[in-house]
Amino acid sequence: MKAAPIVIVGGYGQVGQAVARSLAPAFPGQVVIAGRSQVKAEAFAAALGNGVQAAGLELAVGRPHPVLARARLVIMCVDQERADVVEHCLAAGVDYIDVTAKEESLVSFARLDPLARRNGSTAILSVGVAPGVTNLLAAHAAKQFDRVAKMDLFLMLGAGDEHGEAAIGWTLDNLDGEFDVFQGGSLRRVRGFGEHARVRFPGIPRERRAYRFNFPDQRVVARTLDIPTVSTWMCFDSAMLTSVVGLASRLRLSRLLRRPTFRRGAIRALRSVHFGSDTCAVLARAEGVIGTGPATREFAFSDRREAELTGLVAAEVARLLLSGHRPGGVLHVEQFVQPGDFLRRLKEIRPGLQLWL
Repeated sequence: MKAAPIVIVGGYGQVGQAVARSLAPAFPGQVVIAGRSQVKAEAFAAALGNGVQAAGLELAVGRPHPVLARARLVIMCVDQERADVVEHCLAAGVDYIDVTAKEESLVSFARLDPLARRNGSTAILSVGVAPGVTNLLAAHAAKQFDRVAKMDLFLMLGAGDEHGEAAIGWTLDNLDGEFDVFQGGSLRRVRGFGEHARVRFPGIPRERRAYRFNFPDQRVVARTLDIPTVSTWMCFDSAMLTSVVGLASRLRLSRLLRRPTFRRGAIRALRSVHFGSDTCAVLARAEGVIGTGPATREFAFSDRREAELTGLVAAEVARLLLSGHRPGGVLHVEQFVQPGDFLRRLKEIRPGLQLWL
């Protein structure tokens, strides 16, 4: 098979397809759709055209795959249990993008920063919606202040959207789990759906109640933007579903979902029954000092189909890397781009996207 510089792992999944559709016309003959199923990879590659190739790929522990070693850029659209693949790519000088929202993965990948710098490779993390767009809005908000004391990140998910099995499973696993947030510069232990905050997203008539949730962006931006207090809050576009999930969490009924039978049933139900729209929205609320006085500012983003939006963010990050913007090291997206410019670029590409900067 002809070597291709852009390998999309999980390229026939929801996010991977969105990435491939964006990149294939711009880089004809240079995109490889890779995944466990050679048949699925070949079928999607054939449907895309533009010289897209396919490769069966099993991410075996400790064994670098030759397709990845020959790549110019690897875009990882599936979650991994270990950092082996990232390590092999960075050691070979291959650039890398990951859309994962798993905290443990982000932490382990970040430790590879010295390796990436030694080998002239660049890895970009927090590429998606949360983390991703949330990080970018937080960074844009922080630029408007002389000093930021507190950042609240609000995410509204469309209950009627098409969510993958892995994404739903991760959400169920974190419904009432305990996690840390930065408050006043120190870590505070909280519980998913244990506290709430009020938010009004632009263009949505009613105020919403959003609950604490274990997205890693709140710990990432506390460090990358040096903000002492950061929290991420989540709700669904269906207020009824948000209330039901909140009640289930408070009653600790979500513990049943850790049993394989209940978990599989819940995932099937959530993939087949849709309670709302496919709209997702993000709002960053910053509090701090501008000039000589206290100030509060809000910046927001709204679009449809979260998986497509994640793919769009990943594709635009890929374009920057492929254009030669390769600073080296392991960076989160807000450290790699100018946040306001990047968000405006997304709006240019997707006319239906709404942006309040």
